[in-house]
Order: sequence, then structure tokens, then C-alpha cells
Amino acid sequence: MSYILKVVVPPVPSDNLSVRGFANTLAHTSMDLPPSARLLQFYDAITARYPCASSGAYSRASAAACPWGDTPLLDCLTGDIGVITLSYKNIEVLSFVLRRAGALSLTVIDTQAGLVYRPARFRVVLTSLQKNVNTGAMLDKLVPLLKCTREQAVAMLGTPNAVVRGRLDHVTAQRLVATMHLLGCNCSVEKEPSRSAQKAAANVTATQAAPRAPVPRARAAARSGFALAYKSAVNRAVHFMQGLLERLWERMTATRPYS
Repeated sequence: MSYILKVVVPPVPSDNLSVRGFANTLAHTSMDLPPSARLLQFYDAITARYPCASSGAYSRASAAACPWGDTPLLDCLTGDIGVITLSYKNIEVLSFVLRRAGALSLTVIDTQAGLVYRPARFRVVLTSLQKNVNTGAMLDKLVPLLKCTREQAVAMLGTPNAVVRGRLDHVTAQRLVATMHLLGCNCSVEKEPSRSAQKAAANVTATQAAPRAPVPRARAAARSGFALAYKSAVNRAVHFMQGLLERLWERMTATRPYS
């Protein structure tokens, strides 16, 4: 049974329910257009490992080894979207396709499983400033590059490990690092933490930062006394129920002589 994957160049909506409609619209607008540069890179990467049957890499005896269901495979790529058909769900080929797509910041839509594989996002972090750099000239170039005010640029330069820009694909992040280096800033590329990790970190920080109102001693004593009484009552109830269940079990399992 064939397995269909859609490979998309532009970022897809964050809501998975909207991704299918987005891909269908993109396929309609990309019809009869030549493949984009990134899709051609992707094509070269996957066919270098798994050649297309149209390339003549397989003999008649080994034709079944070609994993691609539609050939020529290049005809499956138009504009900013490619619709690739695997002959069957080959886990090895599927994993390789996902890795190559992620390396090129492409999104893969698994139409059978209803999954969306989004590429990882990265951020550029300022690590240090180069020596003997004219700070004024640097700021004059940073402001239009980062689309920020001069005050914001000054604050960024004075903040240790400041995030210059986030939510970038790896190619764009590397280009920004090279540009920042020319301006006198040493930067590094880090993988962007997931949204869930960011929310968890923000919740922990807010919890730690939130001051706790002091509890009056009388109220604290009353609460502790109530808690002890409640715990004692619960323990007594548990012991009573355990004894009752044991007696019932003994009656139910007692051997009786046949009449």
C-alpha cells in the first residue's frame, strides 16, 4: 500500500487542523511552477541515497528496490510543495526523508497518520564582543539589521547571553551569525526550546518569584490541629474498613461440609 508525504517549504499554521487546507491551497497555487531551490536541494539529498527509477539506477531484477511510488520523482515537486509517494511504509526511507527535510527547514505532512513534522527552530545568542570595535558604528548597523531602537540595541549588548533573534530556521540563523560577526559581535546558534518547555520554565520562575504572605500563628496552629484530627479520623476509618473486609472474606472463604 502506497504512503503519501507532503513536503512544504513555507511555515505551516501552528494548528494541525489547518495544515491540510494550507497544503491544498499551496499545491493549487504552485501548480505548473518549477520547484523552489530548497525542494531541489531536498530532491538531490534523498535521491543520492535512494535513486529514482527514472535515473536508470535499477535493473529489471532490482526495480522493486526503488522506494518511490511515482516516477520521475522530480515531477512530484512544484513550486513550494512536493507530494511524494512511497511504494509502502518503509520506516528506513521515511526516517531518512524526515531527517533531510528537517535539515533544510522543510515541513513534512504525513497524510495517513495525520502527523505534522515541523522543522526545529533556532535562536542566535550573543556570546561576546570583539576587541577594538567602534561601538557607535556597530550600533548604527545593528538598529536597521535587528529593526530595534538604539536603546534596545545598547541593552542587548550589555546583557550576558542575550538572545539576538529567535524562532529561526538553521540556515537563517547561520547567516545572521555571519552578519553579526562582520559587525563585531560573536554569536552562537542554539536550538530553540519547545513551547511547552518555555511555559514550564515561566511557571517555575513565576512561582519562585511570587512572595508568599505570612500566615498568622493562631491560624497556622488551628490548621495544624485540624489536619491532625482529620488524619486521625481517616486512619481510624481505614482500619475499621480493613477489619470489616477481612471478616467478610473469612466468612465467604470458610469451608463448609457438604450436606
